Amino acid sequence: MPTYSSHHSPSLQKMDYSAGRHGGKRFDFGNIVGDPFSLATIGIAVAGWLIAFASSIIGALDKANSNGFPNYCWWTLVFMLFVIVGVFIAAGSDTIPTYRIAIVGYLGAGLVMATSSVNSLIYRSQGSSEAAAAGFILLSMVCIVWMFYFGSEPSAAHRQTIDSFALHKDHAPSRSSRHMTQSYNPEIQQTSNQPPQMYNSSQLAGFETSSPVTGYPGDAAGASKRESIHPPAATNPAANAGPGATTGAATQPAPVEATTGGAAQTEYPYRAKAIYSYEANPDDANEISFAKHEILEVSDVSGRWWQAKKESGETGIAPSNYLILL
Repeated sequence: MPTYSSHHSPSLQKMDYSAGRHGGKRFDFGNIVGDPFSLATIGIAVAGWLIAFASSIIGALDKANSNGFPNYCWWTLVFMLFVIVGVFIAAGSDTIPTYRIAIVGYLGAGLVMATSSVNSLIYRSQGSSEAAAAGFILLSMVCIVWMFYFGSEPSAAHRQTIDSFALHKDHAPSRSSRHMTQSYNPEIQQTSNQPPQMYNSSQLAGFETSSPVTGYPGDAAGASKRESIHPPAATNPAANAGPGATTGAATQPAPVEATTGGAAQTEYPYRAKAIYSYEANPDDANEISFAKHEILEVSDVSGRWWQAKKESGETGIAPSNYLILL
C-alpha cells in the first residue's frame, strides 16, 4: 500500500469544503416521500405552476383582454418549470448539498420574475389574469422558503428541525458541538487503555502532524518518543556508561519493538460516522470509499483528510467534511 505521506497525492490538493462526487447517486423517489418538507414544497410549487399555466392560456385566448397577456410571463413559466424539475431531481437523488448554491441563484432570479408577473396581472379585471397572479404568488412563496432553506448551512437550527422529520437525513450537530468533539482533551488521553502509537522519523516520512494522537502528555511517553527518534542512544553502549548503564540498555529494545510494526499497529482511537457517501478517486490509491451512515475508525483528526479504517479492515484517507466524530 502506498504511504499516506505522498506529496503527489491528488487528494491532499483538494479543498476542504469541496462537495465531492455525488453525480453517481441514483434517483430515489423515496427520498422525496420520506421528507415532508420536500414533498410539501414541491407539491405546492407544482400546484402553483399548473394554476398559473392554465390561467395564462385562458387569459391569452380571452378576447375581452384588450391589453393582451404579458409576454414575459411565459418566460417566467418556462424558467420556473426548470427550477422545479431541478429541485425535484436534486431532492430525489439526495444531492442538494452539492448543488444548493446554484439552486439558490436560480431561485433568486425566479423570485424576481414571478413577483414581476404578479404585479402585472393582479390589478387586471379579468378573472383569468387574477388566477394566474395567484399561481405566481404561490411560486413566489415557495421560492422564498426554498432560498431560506437551501441558502442556510446544515448546522442551522431551522434546518436541523426540518431535517429531523426526514427519514433519510441525519440530525446534523451544531458547529460548537463538533468543535468541542475535535478539540484536544487531556483527560481522555490519560484515561485511554492503550498509549498512543509512537513513530520514528523513517516511518513518518514527512507526514508529521500536530495530531492529538501523537501529542500524548507526560514524561514517560515523551521520553520513549525521544529515544526512538535517536537510535544512537541504543546502539552505543559507551554513551550509557555509569551506574544506570545496564538498566538503560535493558529498556532500550521496548520502543524498537513498538515501532517495528508501526504500520500494522496504528491505533484508531476515534470513531466517525459518514454523513454522505464518498467514492474514492481511482487515480489516488490512498483514498477509500464509504457509504452514507457507515462507521469508520479514525487515527488522526488534525487535517482536511483523515486516516481511517473501515470495518472490513481497509485503510486509507477520507475527507473530513464527509464525517462526523461520534
